[in-house]
Amino acid sequence: MLWMPGTGGSPRIAARPDFPQFAAQQGYRVIILSYITDQGVSNICVGKNLRGNRSCAEDFRNKRIFGGGGFSLVADQPQDAIVNRFTRILQKLKETRPDEQWEQFLNADGSPRWERIAVGGQSQGGGHAAFIAKTKPVARVVMLSGGWDKSARGEIANWYGKPSATPSERWYATYHVEERTANTMAEINRALRIPSANVGVLDKPVQGPNAHGEGLSNRAYQSWWKFALGRGASVSELP
Repeated sequence: MLWMPGTGGSPRIAARPDFPQFAAQQGYRVIILSYITDQGVSNICVGKNLRGNRSCAEDFRNKRIFGGGGFSLVADQPQDAIVNRFTRILQKLKETRPDEQWEQFLNADGSPRWERIAVGGQSQGGGHAAFIAKTKPVARVVMLSGGWDKSARGEIANWYGKPSATPSERWYATYHVEERTANTMAEINRALRIPSANVGVLDKPVQGPNAHGEGLSNRAYQSWWKFALGRGASVSELP
């Protein structure tokens, strides 16, 4: 599993087991990726930036994830791109840990073998997971309160409705009812054609500082975590 933290986040091991740690317990090999997280779509693609470019959110994610050019509102360089960093990590693991068989997650040309890789993230990271799953046929995608991109004020981003390389039954998403963007995320999940049975609408009392992080860290939702993850070995069809 490629796991991407939210805005301002970085790789960490929580004091109490959170979602990525639980994924490891379910049989996944989890890479919690370090990438540029200081500004998200909701910081950049607003106001005049959004009015001047209806594709602002899509252009932002394309640059941050794949290193695509032509978007000057963030200073990310090609080497900073999420997929480049992830690819380099897999290649390094293949070279330095041959007994762990990391080559099974790489194609012959050294690129990620997406059909054996689950992608997930929280907030900004969840939006990145969705964007990757739209363009690559991943094994599974899990969005925890995964962003709320717009094409205009009051209008969700057009990219949500585009054809998906990952079948709808492999998509899982969740959000808490007390999040201020809960209705928007519900609309986005419908636009992504995520089956309603695969959407976790969280409603237990908020345990953390705000509702936005509940899907990531509140262990009361472990049953939904387990449902969304399945087992890592079965997802990637490994023994």
